[in-house]
Amino acid sequence: MRITLEFTGEKNLILPIHYNYIVQGLLYDLMGDTDFAAFLHDVGFQYEKRRFKLFTFSRIEGEFQIVEKPNGQKKIIIKPPFKFTVASPLEEVIIDISKNILKREYCHFNGQKFTLNSLNIENPPIFKEKARIKFISPVVMYTTLRNGEKKYTYYYSPWDEKFSPLLLNNLVKKYELVYKIKPKNPHFKLIPLTEKEDRRYSKVIKYKNVYVKGWMGIYDVETTPELLELAYYTGLGAKNSQGFGCFEIIG
Repeated sequence: MRITLEFTGEKNLILPIHYNYIVQGLLYDLMGDTDFAAFLHDVGFQYEKRRFKLFTFSRIEGEFQIVEKPNGQKKIIIKPPFKFTVASPLEEVIIDISKNILKREYCHFNGQKFTLNSLNIENPPIFKEKARIKFISPVVMYTTLRNGEKKYTYYYSPWDEKFSPLLLNNLVKKYELVYKIKPKNPHFKLIPLTEKEDRRYSKVIKYKNVYVKGWMGIYDVETTPELLELAYYTGLGAKNSQGFGCFEIIG
């Protein structure tokens, strides 16, 4: 289930350039004070050593400008109306967010008040074996490596031959968590539209105190309709609940 939330207000929205945790915090707040919401926030669904929250959200869309203060700190100024998309294969998540936001006079973004202008429940697209997708929040895939006694995180590029297999492995785990069965004929390939790596689509996002490297852009996908559908609602790749891997199908 996916919804797009549009907000309006009398003043511009001013946020840090890295604002994912602010939107994530708003969504957890909108899930309400329930045992399920607490479980999702504090624990999540465990598969081996990984935990999955099974929801994702896009970047904020709207007219914006980036300004730099004298101290070098950057801010993003967004002119209302602005919107973002939230998706989850767990209907309870989206229903709770929708129900609770409709009850509120205002929503707070980093202490700034904005009013819900519209809530749109998206009609699902037709899921096929081939699709062209556009990321509306960066897709992230990484592994933890060791150099002697030190561990470090290596972030992959969609042009890396390991990127698609890692996406598939991640997606199969989510499928088993959601449906309690293994997917049939699992395969997944994310195909860049250019032969050489296009650095214009590389994005580095600071989530709290950690820098995360992801990729925007348009790609072709080859997979099963079932896995494409799940990816559409959970997000592709890692760190989905931190605002990564959300995409739309454009062809």
